[in-house]
Amino acid sequence: VAGYKLIWLLFLTHALGLYIQTLSARIGIVTGKNLAQHCHQQYARGIRIPLWLVCELAIIGSDIQEAIGTAIALYLLFGVEIWKGILLAAVLSYVILGIQNFGARKVEALFIAMIATMCVCFGLEAIMAKPDFGEIAKGLLVPRIPSDATVQAVGVVGAVIMPHNLFLHSALVGTRRIRRAADVRSASIREANFYTTVESAVALLFSFVINATILVVFADIYSPNGGSRLLAQTAEKHLPGLVEAAGLLEVAFGKVGPLLWAVGLLSSGQSSTATGTMAGQYLMEGMMRLRVSHWLRMLISRSISLVPTMLIGTLATSYLDQFDEWLNVLQSLALPFALVPTLKLAQSHSVMSSDFAITRNWRLLGWAAAAAIIALNVYLLLPLVLQLASHGAAQACAAYLALSLYLLF
Repeated sequence: VAGYKLIWLLFLTHALGLYIQTLSARIGIVTGKNLAQHCHQQYARGIRIPLWLVCELAIIGSDIQEAIGTAIALYLLFGVEIWKGILLAAVLSYVILGIQNFGARKVEALFIAMIATMCVCFGLEAIMAKPDFGEIAKGLLVPRIPSDATVQAVGVVGAVIMPHNLFLHSALVGTRRIRRAADVRSASIREANFYTTVESAVALLFSFVINATILVVFADIYSPNGGSRLLAQTAEKHLPGLVEAAGLLEVAFGKVGPLLWAVGLLSSGQSSTATGTMAGQYLMEGMMRLRVSHWLRMLISRSISLVPTMLIGTLATSYLDQFDEWLNVLQSLALPFALVPTLKLAQSHSVMSSDFAITRNWRLLGWAAAAAIIALNVYLLLPLVLQLASHGAAQACAAYLALSLYLLF
């Protein structure tokens, strides 16, 4: 466990996430079309289909993670068996989706309530941990990645910058009223860009607070000074899973520890349900021109994700956390397929016009961030890719590399 040493990376990743999400939103505001619609126009069918499939796989992977998190939360709270919790997670997803029928305000209120719940639960645990604020400041101001924390570092990036969120942000701004008459168009677009950036900044600030409190809690209970020797020795052996984490919190804080963890985990899982469904809807309609209802869309994605999740939940419960780690690898693999089109569109004068295309310095920042993210992924995944290639998966690896290079150039 890296302790407080990755807080700077968590903050930097949220800052980069704000920049990238702002770019995707600007594309929708300036052009009136979302990222998926632009991908349909910019890429030939032979490229568009695999691009769509990769992004859909990422969304399905996110669905599986939400189901696992919800099932574990129900197990910790009520003792519900994991496989039953997975089925209940699917039912809860439809309940969340049904709230959309009562209007956007109700959905916004639900999200605010879930985010507030996470902040309270994880915040209380952070207060109970009594962290070392000097070490927190050092972790925030001194960039460093321990040699044994590379997987954690890549996981931090993948957990914050999700590929389907870029498609979602560029589409949600389409609900804004933007005056496009020639005499007021520029001012109206700039105003919309400003308020969208503020909204994204506030949302990512809460995200940073939630993730930072989780990091601080476990950094403290694993510390030889702040936690017990048993916890410190456990950290040296392996990283805890979601269920094991609750047990460690009970050792550190008593029965209230796992209770707060479970409630926060349940809120976290359910808050991602509607966003994944909406992102998939926009992706399917925009990139492939396939129109289906939200209910049918969720039925399809949930049916696909339910099979592997149920198999793990019934036959190999002890591997749930390893399965979740593989899904993070999937998110990392899919990220360039949303990030690269976003950067290319945002810098295009023909798409964004000379008034709103990003300037040279911002363009360099974007590509530097993309290169750093992709380099981290390659560093982590290269041994796996070489192993797969040696087992007859060379063609699949070559296809992934070819598609990535095509998007870049």
